[in-house]
Amino acid sequence: MATRRHANTTTKRRVIRTLEAQRAAKPAEDGCTTRRFRLMMRQGEWEPVGEVVFRRSWPSRLDAKQEAMDTIAALMSERGWVSEEDRSWLVLCLDEAVTNAMLHGNEGDPRLMIDVAVAIDDKRWQLAISDQGPGFSMASVPDPDDPASLLLEHGRGIRLMRAWLGSLTYWRRGATVVLSRRRADVSRNHG
Repeated sequence: MATRRHANTTTKRRVIRTLEAQRAAKPAEDGCTTRRFRLMMRQGEWEPVGEVVFRRSWPSRLDAKQEAMDTIAALMSERGWVSEEDRSWLVLCLDEAVTNAMLHGNEGDPRLMIDVAVAIDDKRWQLAISDQGPGFSMASVPDPDDPASLLLEHGRGIRLMRAWLGSLTYWRRGATVVLSRRRADVSRNHG
């Protein structure tokens, strides 16, 4: 078990470094080589942008995780909000966020559900994943800018997600995470 965990940790570190290198090499939509990223903790309930176009719940069971990820990724790519070339990024971010909600927020209790909602406006999409847990403190999260955080067993998810997302916002003391990015169909039509 320890060997398998070590292999998974090593693989995640390699993926994070590769994705960060690709992001640094790829110009942003505005021609700059870096993009602005926002990480926030907000009070209260999530306030979606635009129209909520999808809502569904799944039990906190790892066998339901793949169905949740496949359903959401299919919706986002079929509607053109995420390009096919970026679909792997979306799946990676979904894996982190859904796993965190199921295992950390709901503590793996299959009786507790995670709720997923997708909202869009004319420029961006938001993907909200909520669990039934009490949330967390940002002070307990390792600094994603510290290279030593790659060596930790937990806490790499924010670093990984910020490599692709435009913003990552936590609501309800961290029990709801909202991933957001510019819509691919808008970027293609106006870029």
